[in-house]
Amino acid sequence: MSRRKILVASCGIVILLVASYFIGVFYSQYSTISGPELPPGYATMTEAASPFGGTAKDQPTSQERVVIYNGHISLETKDIQGTLQRIRGLAEGNGGYVASSSRSTYGTQTTARIAIRVPKDQFRSSIQQIEVYGKILDEGTNSEDITQQYIDLKARLNNLQKQEERLQEILGMAKTVEDILRVETELGRVRGEIDSLQGQINYLEGNAEMSLISVTLTEPLPAFMPPGMNWGETFEIAIVGFFTILRGIIILSVSLMPIIVIGAPVYYLYKRREKSKTR
Repeated sequence: MSRRKILVASCGIVILLVASYFIGVFYSQYSTISGPELPPGYATMTEAASPFGGTAKDQPTSQERVVIYNGHISLETKDIQGTLQRIRGLAEGNGGYVASSSRSTYGTQTTARIAIRVPKDQFRSSIQQIEVYGKILDEGTNSEDITQQYIDLKARLNNLQKQEERLQEILGMAKTVEDILRVETELGRVRGEIDSLQGQINYLEGNAEMSLISVTLTEPLPAFMPPGMNWGETFEIAIVGFFTILRGIIILSVSLMPIIVIGAPVYYLYKRREKSKTR
């Protein structure tokens, strides 16, 4: 190989290495997404965490299933008010409460709706007790397994709580006003996320611990009854109809009067002319 080719190849390698260096430096600033810059020592708090929070040795070995149970029942009963009271008493007697209640009337039929929450261990027995309060028209139950969602939320909460503790330590070590403000800003953000996650966890725990039962109550349809006759009202309607027709006749007669006045002489002359031709 000639010296010229060697020189060209060497220059190409050097140019490639230099270009690679500058490209690496340029893109290194986008390799991570960072929030506000914090004092030294904050980076040590973000250790690699497992999906369950903490390090691998902190992972739980077992998790009780977290399940939300819901049920709905439609009953036909002649005693709406009494049945509502019995369902309220059932909920309170089983350690639950009434979540909502409403009552309405359409025509002669009354309908009521009531939703109660009872402890999950009283869910099945409460359903069975409500079934005897009337004629069952519709019934159903469903369950939702939220175990994985619950575990994920608890893991995120655990990690954020550890971050909060570490930020508190860093805040105590901060020397300058600028460092204190940066740490307090990050601490406020972390606390906001903790409150949000804790609210979601409390909501799931509440729904899992207290099952929802929705009950619809309707009265039986009344037997067919022929409509009553109000003779005074009927006679009044008949009189009104009679005068309405009479008014129509008068209006029609007056409207046709010009035609009759003009048409009658014309018809008379026509008939007279016809008779004269036949003679």
